[in-house]
Amino acid sequence: MHDISGFGKCSLTVALPVVSATGVECACIPTALLSTHTGEFTGWTRCDLSGQMLPIARHWAGYGIEFDGIYSGYLASPEQELLLEEIIGLLAGPDTLVICDPAMADNGEFYAGFDESMAAAFRRLCARADVITPNVTEAALLSGVEYRPAPHSKEYIGRLFAGLEAHAGRYVAITGVHPAEGVIGTVVRDRLTGEERSSMSRALPGMFYGTGDIFASAFAALLVRGADIGDALGAAAALVRESIERSCLRDTPRPYGVDFEGALPEYVKRVEKIFS
Repeated sequence: MHDISGFGKCSLTVALPVVSATGVECACIPTALLSTHTGEFTGWTRCDLSGQMLPIARHWAGYGIEFDGIYSGYLASPEQELLLEEIIGLLAGPDTLVICDPAMADNGEFYAGFDESMAAAFRRLCARADVITPNVTEAALLSGVEYRPAPHSKEYIGRLFAGLEAHAGRYVAITGVHPAEGVIGTVVRDRLTGEERSSMSRALPGMFYGTGDIFASAFAALLVRGADIGDALGAAAALVRESIERSCLRDTPRPYGVDFEGALPEYVKRVEKIFS
């Protein structure tokens, strides 16, 4: 459950191919239709698809379709969170993995058109999820911890994890962590065991749109397939890293999104190795 941005690779336009490349059959319920994503583009159009979401879910439920995982991202409004809770209730079985990417903010600011009411909605939804994948800004908004720009100390990331205790399931993956200048990555904590895993790489300058969606889609699909949390983190992070590197080599305009398509063949090889 995510939006469709017609131009500028993000949300469903990256989630569908990435999930499929992971070897997981992907069905979708769009939350909104946008002409472009809302970063750097102006004058974009948006159509709220709230009226279609429950009818789609009821149609599927009527056929008794079973889902191994439910992954949600961008919401058109805080009110959609109530729809998502109802949809999860309709479609999730006892073993369905629920993954929430609280896509609402970055670089210390809400996305265009969002405010604290969206953070409150995502707190409720994240509490229903088994896995959440906020970036540093979103983790701060969800937890009530003040947002800090980079560098992010281990103590600060620990405070974010602690603040998310009431708003998360078993696994929390915080993306966009800058532990030092020129370094960026993701830190995952298993709240049941306290174990932490991290994946770091060289930070390239500038903003790369859609990378959070790419990571969350790969990470969610790998976990649905039963991958170990460390393997899922490593493969998803590598896909993001290689997509960014390809974009820099090709000098792709940043608002257009990253060149993830060319990175998919190597990603598929990693997935095959994990499950071989």
